[in-house]
Amino acid sequence: MATVRVFSAAIALALMLLICSLVNGPSVVAQSGSPCEVESLPDDDLASAAVGLTRQEMDALYGPGIAAQTGWIYQFAGFDLTLSNCDLILSIDPNGEFADFASVRELVRTLLPEDAVHAGTWGFGTLQSVPQDADEWISGQLAARYRLLGEPRTGSILVLYTYDGDAYDPGSVIRVEIHPAVIPR
Repeated sequence: MATVRVFSAAIALALMLLICSLVNGPSVVAQSGSPCEVESLPDDDLASAAVGLTRQEMDALYGPGIAAQTGWIYQFAGFDLTLSNCDLILSIDPNGEFADFASVRELVRTLLPEDAVHAGTWGFGTLQSVPQDADEWISGQLAARYRLLGEPRTGSILVLYTYDGDAYDPGSVIRVEIHPAVIPR
């Protein structure tokens, strides 16, 4: 009998959470829209080659992006850059010049705001998982840009590097995700 009560309590809790998300979820989504999508160019001091730029700024620098389900793709020699709302995703050619950690890290640095300061590096993964490294960068210019755009984001930037190997032999960097931090609500 105790199992039935625990099970029915769990179902009741799950249903309450589902109803709350249905009631509150659409209003939150309708208010925010897609993050970092603006029609006008901000008038500020952001000096960046990619991170924090609007799609219009990216198009002006690199030519029109290619529309995809995941965002706007810009193609370069050795990597593709996808602008997905506020995030940037780099798809790295595993045989290209940016496949090793030191080279791709230098590439990432060129895409960050000029005032970005390195705050730390971490390694993730287990012996059985694909290894990942992460860097954190902090930019006052990026924080000011997000305040100007009304985006709930800070100037902290998480950079996540993914390899094609394992913990014993990490192999080449094949993907880099650059995520400006969201202010918790």
